[in-house]
Amino acid sequence: MAGAHPLDTLIGNELPVFRSDADVRAFEETPYEERIAARSTYEALQLGAAVDPDAPAIHFLRTGEADEVPATMSYRQFIGRVNQTANLLHDLGVGAGDTVSLMLPLIPQNCFALFGAEAAGIANPVNPLLEAYQVAEILRAAGTKVLVALGPTPGVDIWEKVLRVRAELPALKAILQVGGTVSAADEQNGIRSFDTALDRYPADRLTSGRTIRPEEPCAYFHTGGTTGTPKLVRHTHANQVYQAWGVRLLLKGRPRSPILMGLPLYLSIPCP
Repeated sequence: MAGAHPLDTLIGNELPVFRSDADVRAFEETPYEERIAARSTYEALQLGAAVDPDAPAIHFLRTGEADEVPATMSYRQFIGRVNQTANLLHDLGVGAGDTVSLMLPLIPQNCFALFGAEAAGIANPVNPLLEAYQVAEILRAAGTKVLVALGPTPGVDIWEKVLRVRAELPALKAILQVGGTVSAADEQNGIRSFDTALDRYPADRLTSGRTIRPEEPCAYFHTGGTTGTPKLVRHTHANQVYQAWGVRLLLKGRPRSPILMGLPLYLSIPCP
């Protein structure tokens, strides 16, 4: 049974309280390496989901109307979708050193596509509001092998940018379209429906059999590009697991307490 902090093997049912420097020093006597329970973001998600698999992981409001009933995804469903995403990407040839770029708004598919990409290879979430030439530079620098992007949507130009930059990406092997309809002609041009394809893959395991090492890269995040072309920043699995461990200690969230997630996923990564 996990304690108050699933990523920390030594914390029991209550999170530590740091009232003095002595409390901090006592906590730090045990090195982080001896505390941490996960070697990768994938293991961290598994640990978190196992605490209460049927609890809600995501509440999603599609329109934001006052009387809207949110769509809900449990932790069991969420980790299942992460597995299916990773297995789909593996089937498309994505391995530990390959990059999967994401151009998506803040929708549920963005969350499990991101962590599925980290389980299969390297995730590269991209700001879809950037100009097409900036997007192309980022995807080329990342060596994008698979691109997951929002399909044609009224009032949103993400798909138009995808079609403009795809010819400039020599490493690109496939495009996974989120939402909309994918025709036979699209499939012949390397475009597949992300949502339809997921259900063809196992949700209970990684078919790759991959064992992820903490020092392996899990993501490339781009900088803001305010004073020049955005540059890629490399995250390892150990980096992000440490972040999740520290945030849990800092925020001291309670089970089933909702957290409003307003930050786009190309800026930060929350671990459910």
